[in-house]
Amino acid sequence: MGDEQCYDNETIAFFYNNSRKHLAQDWNGVSRLVMGLGITVCIFIMLANLLVMVAIYINRRFHFPIYYLMANLAAADFFAGLAYFYLMFNTGPNTRRLTVSTWLLRQGLIDTSLTASVANLLAIAIERHITVFRMQLHTRMSNRRVVIVIVIIWSMSIVMGAIPSAGWNCICAVHTCSNMAPIYSHSYLVFWAVFNLVTFVVMVVLYAHIFVYVRQRTMRMSRHSSGPRRNRDTMMSLLKTVAIVLGAFIICWTPALVLLLLDVFCPSCNVLDFEKFFLLLAEFNSAMNPIIYSYRDKEMSATFRQILCCHRSRQENVNGAAEGSDRSASSINHSVLSPAHNHDHSVV
Repeated sequence: MGDEQCYDNETIAFFYNNSRKHLAQDWNGVSRLVMGLGITVCIFIMLANLLVMVAIYINRRFHFPIYYLMANLAAADFFAGLAYFYLMFNTGPNTRRLTVSTWLLRQGLIDTSLTASVANLLAIAIERHITVFRMQLHTRMSNRRVVIVIVIIWSMSIVMGAIPSAGWNCICAVHTCSNMAPIYSHSYLVFWAVFNLVTFVVMVVLYAHIFVYVRQRTMRMSRHSSGPRRNRDTMMSLLKTVAIVLGAFIICWTPALVLLLLDVFCPSCNVLDFEKFFLLLAEFNSAMNPIIYSYRDKEMSATFRQILCCHRSRQENVNGAAEGSDRSASSINHSVLSPAHNHDHSVV
């Protein structure tokens, strides 16, 4: 009976006490450490992703759908840095000052940003899958369709982040409140965790399919060409890329997602002891995406150096400076994916 009552006007302390989650009154050593690491990571995330967006904007050789998606991924991760930065200054003892609405806003910003990052990763995986199996370096998707995809990504992310504020919470059913997120209901946490885990599985399948296809094609080419070493190098390059992408996602996301599920299905598990560190680890994914998807591209690296060194050279000089360093990595991918294109580069 009491569980059917709504507690919209209650304080944050009420929900934390209900979930038996400790609400700090003073800063301790662990809280200061987590906050210090969090702020440092946020600054790196914002600067790194801003660098990616600027590089894609100023270098016309990056004006292709795959790079537009990468720029959107950088924008999502930049927003994640902002959202986490906001969290850092509204956590610990500062949580007591939040209202129910501002607490939901704090969590909603993080949910929106992380959903956008994951959705962008999935969009990039799908784009790479399509282009590889069509033997293209760049998809023929029009700019209009790319914009539509980006709008869908952000619309879905905003909806996901707003769902708890719209009513899928435990304000009117406090017996369903989560221990980790005291105003979130168990059902929403399961939904959000499963959604991300399913996305992860889809990405694994897509990249595994790409790798198997490219490996088989490489083996066929090695039997009919005079350059088997080059083909082996191509296969290893793709293997490293896939391993880095999947490894980073697994390392950064799996612990936090599993922790959310344990919070629901294992009441006796001390999930709160690991909460801060696992969520911080998940946020590292936003810092690693620019490195994985952009920095491995030699021309992107050259553009980074041009930006960081404040060189005001013409775009032709940027392209020319990168062309030599990019040839060793990029031309290898061309031999397998699209031998007819010699003046472009791949970021598979």
